[in-house]
Amino acid sequence: MENKQTLSVKEKMAYGCGDAASNMMWGMTSSYLMYYYTDIYGLPLIAVSWILLVARVVDAFCDPAIGYVVDRLGGLIVPRLIRVLAIPFGLTGFLCFLALPLSPMGKVLWAGLTYIVFGAIYSCINTPYGVLAVMISRSATQRVGLNAFRMMGCQAGSLLVALLTIPAISWLGGGESVAQHQYGMAVYVLALSILGSVLWLCVARGCTVRHPPAPVRQNLTVTLQHLCGNRPWVLSNLLAFFYFVGQTALFGFALYYARIILGGTEQLGANIITFITVLLFAGVPACLPLAKRVGTIRSGIICLIAQGAAYLAMAMAGASMIGFFLSVALLALAQGVMSPLYYTLLAEAVDNGDPQTSTGSPGLAYSINTWVTKLAMGVTGFVLAQFLSQGHYVEGGIAQPLELSAWIAAGFVWLPLGAVCMQALCLLAWPNKK
Repeated sequence: MENKQTLSVKEKMAYGCGDAASNMMWGMTSSYLMYYYTDIYGLPLIAVSWILLVARVVDAFCDPAIGYVVDRLGGLIVPRLIRVLAIPFGLTGFLCFLALPLSPMGKVLWAGLTYIVFGAIYSCINTPYGVLAVMISRSATQRVGLNAFRMMGCQAGSLLVALLTIPAISWLGGGESVAQHQYGMAVYVLALSILGSVLWLCVARGCTVRHPPAPVRQNLTVTLQHLCGNRPWVLSNLLAFFYFVGQTALFGFALYYARIILGGTEQLGANIITFITVLLFAGVPACLPLAKRVGTIRSGIICLIAQGAAYLAMAMAGASMIGFFLSVALLALAQGVMSPLYYTLLAEAVDNGDPQTSTGSPGLAYSINTWVTKLAMGVTGFVLAQFLSQGHYVEGGIAQPLELSAWIAAGFVWLPLGAVCMQALCLLAWPNKK
C-alpha cells in the first residue's frame, strides 16, 4: 500500500537545495567551461575536447564506488556523507575556474586535473543525494512533489548562473581584457562555491531519512546482474543519458549559436541561457497535474513530441530572432514539465522493480545513473569541441569561417533532436505504461 505521509514544504525545499547547489556548478561547467577554456584560459580546442572526455572516463569509477559504499554501510550514512563533502564540493568547483599562470602544457594539465577532481567530488555527494528520494518517502505522489522541488532547485541554481555570469565576469574583473576576465571569473566562481557548500549543508540538516535501506552484503556481480535484468532501471538510465546529451548540447553551444547563427554577442548567449532557464523553471509545476491526469509515461511522450517540434521549428527559423525565441520557448517549457519525471521513473525503477530483479541496492543503482549522466556530458562535450574544430572555430575571433555555421547548427539543433527521438523510444518501450 502506498505511504500517504505528507512531506512538509520545508523538507521539500531543503531537498531542492541539493540540486540548486549542484546546478550552479553544473550550469558553469555545461554552459561556460568550454567557453572559459577556449576564450579566457586560452586552451587549444583539441585539448579541451580530450579534457572533457578523459575527465569523465577517469572518474567513472567514483560513481559505482560511492554507491557501493552507501549500500555496504546502509542508508543512515547518506546525510553524513553530504555534510562531510559540502566544503570540498565548493573548493574543487572553484579550482576548476582558477586560471593559474602556467606554461601551455601546464594549463592543460591543471585544467584536466581540477576538472577530474571536481567530477569525483560531485559523484561522491550527488549520488547519495539521489538516493535520498527513496529514503525520504515511499509514496509515488510524494516523490513527484519532492522531485518537483528538486527540479525547481535545479532551475533556480541554473537561473542564477545564467543571469549573472557574463555581467559578473566583466564587472568583477574591471574590464574586457583576458586577464581581467580571468580574475572576474575566479572571484565570481568563489562566491558560487561558498553558496553551494552552504546549500549542501541545508540538505544534510533539513532532510529526514525515514526509510534507510539496511546494509547490503550481496555479491557485486550478482547485484549488477539483477540491475541489468531490471528493465525499467535500464530504460531510465538510457533516458538519463539522452536527456543529458540534449542538455549539454543546448547549454554548451548557446554562446556559440548566439554569436555564429544569430549574429549576436556573448551577452545574447547569456540572455538565451537565462530565457531557457526561466521557462524550464516555469514548466516544472505543471508536471504533477499532468502526470495525475494522463500518467507518467504519456506525460513524457507528450513533452518529447513538443520538444521535437520545437527543434524542427528552430532549424527552419535560421537566423530569425523571433522564430528562434518562439521555438526555444516551446522547447524549454516542455523540458521543464518533463524534468521531474526522469527522477520519478528512476526512483520507481529502483524501489518497485520486478521482484525477481530487485536488489535492495539503491546506492549502486543511483550511482550508475549518475555516472551515465556524466558520461553523456563528457561524450557530448567531446563531440561539441570536435564540431568547433571541424568548423575551424577561431578562439576569441570576430570573423569566423562560413562552414562553422553548419557545425554549430549540428551541435545545437540536430544532435539534441536525435537525443529527443531516442528518449521517445525508451518511453515507448517502458513496461506497464501508465
